[in-house]
Amino acid sequence: MDGDELRSQYVDVLLDRITEARYPSHELIERAENLAYTKEHAERLAEYLIATVQGVRYPSHQIMDRVERLLFGMPGR
Repeated sequence: MDGDELRSQYVDVLLDRITEARYPSHELIERAENLAYTKEHAERLAEYLIATVQGVRYPSHQIMDRVERLLFGMPGR
């Protein structure tokens, strides 16, 4: 495997852990956000985070900030 394949595999593992856990840690989500360098990885994380926002009555502002950074390139608040 080359470096790009290894990086992609690592981000896939992080995203798998996030999407399979009932309550993934913010540290794990932050790692995935920082490392999601392909469009596919960023979209997969954004889809998960948007579903999280949709699934609760009072969504976390931190989760909403992450979605906005991924989709709109907005810096943290």
